Amino acid sequence: MKLSILDALTHISTGPDDVIGWGPRFLAEDLLAQMDAPRKVFGEPARIDKAIVFPALGLTVPTSTLSFEEQHAYVIESVAKYPDRLIGGIVMHPRLWNDRVAGTVRAMVREQGFKMLYLNPSLHKFWLPIKTPSEGEGSRKLLYPIFEAARELGIPVMIHTGEQPYALPATVDFVAGAFPDVSILIAHLGTQGEMLTVEALLVADRHPNVYLETSWAMPHMLIEAVHEVGADRLVFGSNMPPLEATQQIMNVEEAMTFDPPIGMSASEGDTRKVLGGNLARLLGL
Repeated sequence: MKLSILDALTHISTGPDDVIGWGPRFLAEDLLAQMDAPRKVFGEPARIDKAIVFPALGLTVPTSTLSFEEQHAYVIESVAKYPDRLIGGIVMHPRLWNDRVAGTVRAMVREQGFKMLYLNPSLHKFWLPIKTPSEGEGSRKLLYPIFEAARELGIPVMIHTGEQPYALPATVDFVAGAFPDVSILIAHLGTQGEMLTVEALLVADRHPNVYLETSWAMPHMLIEAVHEVGADRLVFGSNMPPLEATQQIMNVEEAMTFDPPIGMSASEGDTRKVLGGNLARLLGL
């Protein structure tokens, strides 16, 4: 059976990202070259069949002078140019949300095949909602319309996590409970490293609509994640750039298929789910 690898998290841009530092540029063609780079999985040649592409994050920062449509123009162009390989993803700065942008998002999903929303609390400086009315009311007003749109459109929401104070994985807990019919992906397995991964696992264990994206994750924490929530709720993402896809694929393959103590001797079927099957199911591919 041919292995299908789907990448949940990539970025493209026509110029330097001076905010995040992903320069000088990363075109759709650069991404495709990396997707098709020579690599083996299960001992057989393997390419990344499809990737969700988001705009460079630096285009979306609070100080950006670009409109929502301008931020996503190159992604829209690239998805139309390579519809068999690239799937559009939407970076949503919540303070840009209004009736016009909501209409644009609906059109992007329904007419142009975009399939995921991405929220970055650290970059865009907002708190995810909490239960306390006095402290959570503003966040609910800011973010609930976006989650309601995701529910209406039937698309998942990826949430960047990994830093204090805005992007702690535990803060996903309340909104995951408030929207049990929206699939939520905790990016980077909760942290760009290790310390906060346990928080992400606890949130995912409490909410069956929460999935864990794998980029930046340490291999031994990938093993812990499979033990905690099962292989059905891990989703491969490379976060390319700045990360390189083959190394991220190897992290997943080695953690799952190598014998202990390096890996967990998971089945090839479970590894296939993580590398592509779970995302295909979430996106309805």
